[in-house]
Amino acid sequence: MSQKKTNYLNADVELEESTPAVKKKSKKKQNKTLNTVKHVLGVIGTTFLSLFMIVIITCCIVAVTLTVYIMQFADSAFDVDLKNVDLSYTSFIYAKNSAGEQVEIKRLSGDENRIWVNMEQIPKHTQDAFTAVEDKRFYEHDGVDWKRTVRVTISTLFNGYGEGGSTITQQLVKNITGDDRVTPERKIREIFRALNLEKQYTKIDILEAYLNRVPLGGTVYGVGSAAYYYFGKTVDQLTIAESAILAGMTRSPSVLNPYANLERSKERQLYALKCMYEQGLITTDEYEAAKTEQVKFRLIVEGDAYGYKDPRYDEYYGNNANKDENSDGYDDEDTYEAYRWNEYEITQNWYVDAAIQQVIEDLSKAKGMTYAEAKADLYKGGYKIYLNMDMDIQEKLETFFKDPNNFFYSYDKTAIEENCAQAAFVLTDYRGNVVALAGGIGDKPGDGCFNRATQAILPIGSTMKPISVYGQAVDKDIINYSSMILDKCITLPEGTSWPSNFEGDYGSGGYIPAWYAVQQSKNTTAVRMAQVLGIDTCFNFLTDKLNVTTLDYTYDKAYSPIALGQLTQGMTLMELAGAYQIFGSGGVYYEPKLYNLITDYNDKTVIEQEPLGDRVMESDSAYITNRLLKAVTDTTNGSGRYAKIDGIEVVGKTGTSNDERVLAFAGLTADYCGVIRLGFDDNKNIGTTNYIYLAQVWHNFMVNVVNEDSTKTFAKDSNVVEKKYCTETGLLATSKCKNTAVGYYKADNLPKTCDSTHKDGEYVKKHGGETLLVPDWGTQKAEEDTSSTSSN
Repeated sequence: MSQKKTNYLNADVELEESTPAVKKKSKKKQNKTLNTVKHVLGVIGTTFLSLFMIVIITCCIVAVTLTVYIMQFADSAFDVDLKNVDLSYTSFIYAKNSAGEQVEIKRLSGDENRIWVNMEQIPKHTQDAFTAVEDKRFYEHDGVDWKRTVRVTISTLFNGYGEGGSTITQQLVKNITGDDRVTPERKIREIFRALNLEKQYTKIDILEAYLNRVPLGGTVYGVGSAAYYYFGKTVDQLTIAESAILAGMTRSPSVLNPYANLERSKERQLYALKCMYEQGLITTDEYEAAKTEQVKFRLIVEGDAYGYKDPRYDEYYGNNANKDENSDGYDDEDTYEAYRWNEYEITQNWYVDAAIQQVIEDLSKAKGMTYAEAKADLYKGGYKIYLNMDMDIQEKLETFFKDPNNFFYSYDKTAIEENCAQAAFVLTDYRGNVVALAGGIGDKPGDGCFNRATQAILPIGSTMKPISVYGQAVDKDIINYSSMILDKCITLPEGTSWPSNFEGDYGSGGYIPAWYAVQQSKNTTAVRMAQVLGIDTCFNFLTDKLNVTTLDYTYDKAYSPIALGQLTQGMTLMELAGAYQIFGSGGVYYEPKLYNLITDYNDKTVIEQEPLGDRVMESDSAYITNRLLKAVTDTTNGSGRYAKIDGIEVVGKTGTSNDERVLAFAGLTADYCGVIRLGFDDNKNIGTTNYIYLAQVWHNFMVNVVNEDSTKTFAKDSNVVEKKYCTETGLLATSKCKNTAVGYYKADNLPKTCDSTHKDGEYVKKHGGETLLVPDWGTQKAEEDTSSTSSN
């Protein structure tokens, strides 16, 4: 038993001895596992830490790179004067209506039709309409709506597109800079510029600038131009409904404006009204009223005339008819309706054509520009031009000139439109103001067409004589009203007799009084006056005193051009009118002016033309010459007798150029100086059988100008006296003079008294004209046209 026990004990001992060995081995395994876990965790931790550090470093690199990138395109130095940004503004032309009020008759615009309006002029509901649609947090953000920007950015990243996220400030920046590329770089610049702009200007300044720059369809920019273009009114008259239409089209004005798509325009209007209502900018009543308001547009929105046909106008904008299709937004008494000639649309009359031309030339001189630069400046400079045109008289003149029957006994309609004898007319007052003008017979071919009143340079015939020789001869006391002048041609060195009179004779060889020489338009006496005065004196008076710019300094310094009006090129009708007005203004020359004032869009004066005249002749001399011209119209055999108007004193002078190529007449009343000319543009012969006498044509128009308020007679000069003269001698008459008439004389330079002998005209030969001859005429260098003739 003891052995078994011993064996048992041995077994136990062995068991006991073996147990610690097992425990030791398990502990090692645990340590090994723990180490493995630690190692794995270490590796994972290191990996994650490395990745984290990589991310951090990458983020830092990206952030630095992005910062460098952003700063590369940021424009923190963006600085702009909102009041002086170079913009295009619409220019306006004004004229006086029959009530003497200045009314707008024409607008000029280039690529951008813009009328600048101040914030005070823009209704609050118009301002609210744009902020509601375009930037509802405009008054809260600092130039960038970050919430909206982030939303749009995310939408763009995930969807490939997003609605516009630009604030009004950002849009203004884009409009100012013209930087509208769709790139991240541009957007970054825009954001920085917007932030910078908000630091420099108030919200009111920014909104005002935006509302004057926002594109609103075609060439229309800003609410000022849009108010007129769409509704025919000024911006301060816009209703809530109209404001919503404008605000609704900003996203795509070319397709959302009512002239392009009436239905979409209405949808956008309702959207804008909804935005205004939801943002508490209008009341419920205002909202409901605006939705159903009948909006009247300036142009028709149905019909082919404006390129769009939509019969649903009544459905969208009320049940009343829209404006008449012929209306252009002006009241009838304030403007002219456009008329058509062939395929051309006429939007301005002859006067406006001429005024635009003159303004461009004057701006060119005043601002040191080329003609092209001045023209571009006019159409984008926002100028206001105030014309001297009388709208009532101009309209009558336009109507008169459209009918060829007023000029010809018969005519070919095709020839009238293509190649006919043409005419022009210029009417001025005695302060240099051009009251009306017309540049051609028949329908006006188009805007800016050739204007014969201001651009045609043609001969003027015998209308030259009073302004070049007779007026000066009176002023220099060489002749008086009844001075006797020898009516006889001159024999040139080569033996040729020159000049001939209109009738074909070479003078009677006797003596005729000055008034009769003018009345019958004698070439012989006119040449003698020019000889006594001297060619240089006559020429310089025309160029230096009367501002005639078209004379040829080489070929027109001769007797035929100066005394008879047979000029190398001619004169413009405007220059002829300016020259003749001295006989109604008391000898004071006023350069003809089409306008009196030009201001910029801020109403600052750019050019002002005050009626400052230059005295070129004594007032008594001008009045006596006026009386010489009266002999042309006031007698039964005067060449201008058809110009007479019952109850109105008319004086004037006719003219015919060589070979009857051009006819002219200058006529004066106490209120107006009117000149008319007829001839072919290519200066060919017009014949003498088909045209109505120009003096008669002048009369037929002027009877529509004069009225019961017109001045009936010319004011007599205080230094002029009326005296009887002897018709045989031209000297002051005595009781022994059987034949007398009344003449007009300077009080301080009366003629001598007739000695009453009248013997065979000996007194006349001795004292009345012989001294007017220059003995050595034949030594003069004669470069005359020996065939030249002139009108009677």
